[in-house]
Amino acid sequence: GLNHIKIMRGSVIGQVQALFRLSGIARIGHSKHKAKELARSSGAKTWHEIGKRLGIYSYSTADAYRDVWKQVLSFAKREFGVKDIEKLNAEIVHSFLHSKIEQGVSKKTFQQYAAAIEKLEVALNMYSGKFNRGNTYDFNLSSVRAYAKEVYAGEETPSRAYESPAELIGALKEPVHQLVASIQYEGGARLDEVRTIREWSFKGIRTDRLTGEKRGYIEVKGKGGKVREIGVSPDTYNTAKEWIKNFDRIGFDKRAYRKDLREAANLTGQEYHGSHGLRWNFAQERFHNLMEKGYTYEQALAQVSKELGHERADITKHYLR
Repeated sequence: GLNHIKIMRGSVIGQVQALFRLSGIARIGHSKHKAKELARSSGAKTWHEIGKRLGIYSYSTADAYRDVWKQVLSFAKREFGVKDIEKLNAEIVHSFLHSKIEQGVSKKTFQQYAAAIEKLEVALNMYSGKFNRGNTYDFNLSSVRAYAKEVYAGEETPSRAYESPAELIGALKEPVHQLVASIQYEGGARLDEVRTIREWSFKGIRTDRLTGEKRGYIEVKGKGGKVREIGVSPDTYNTAKEWIKNFDRIGFDKRAYRKDLREAANLTGQEYHGSHGLRWNFAQERFHNLMEKGYTYEQALAQVSKELGHERADITKHYLR
């Protein structure tokens, strides 16, 4: 018994190798076809459910997955202070996947990461069962997958910014959608951040010390509970403030919002890039604006990163293509 406990205290590589070896997930040389039949007969219906019951059947998959597992555990150590593979949880793996999306990995790469993480969940559950560890793992990636789907909606084009964001916003049918889109475009807010705005979020209209323009500052709560201020036009600021006074919050249905955006894009003859595209517009315009005011590339990049709520500047570079 003591043996395997000690194994899980090793280095990142040691823990990943031990989990891979001891969990029983490695089925190299066994029939994947038979395993699928078995999964179906025991009640798995969708591809997804079947996948969750399957082991790993090829060397190349094993190598690719183990590589992701190592990255996840290193990330857990760095960002969450979690050094033990058995202590991984949904929050950590969601945060890891979000960081990959923000780094600008391709859709295909994201899907490989997600698949590897689902197999990690299977391996951890198998390990826990086999050694009576009493742990249950459920990473439930559906919200991250939905977010990824939105981000990758416009993958075909190198930049996901809209050609004419002002026209796009003008063509939206619902007033609340126009408000949300304006906050995203002018302030670089994520969709979920707009939902965190309340009456105490309004910090006043003041001069932007970097550009000299008047901006209204609103506090939003971002990923991982990080709070930051975003700056929008005085008009949008006052509209938002008035809206909150009447309705308490900016309530909207994400699906309806995206549908309205898609239709507005069609009406104005633009490619649809999801709601995220408006953050791209913000990033590019803000960056351009700061460069024009004489800031260096590095300074402008750092500032735009901060305003987008990005942890690292190299994530922002991806938005500036």
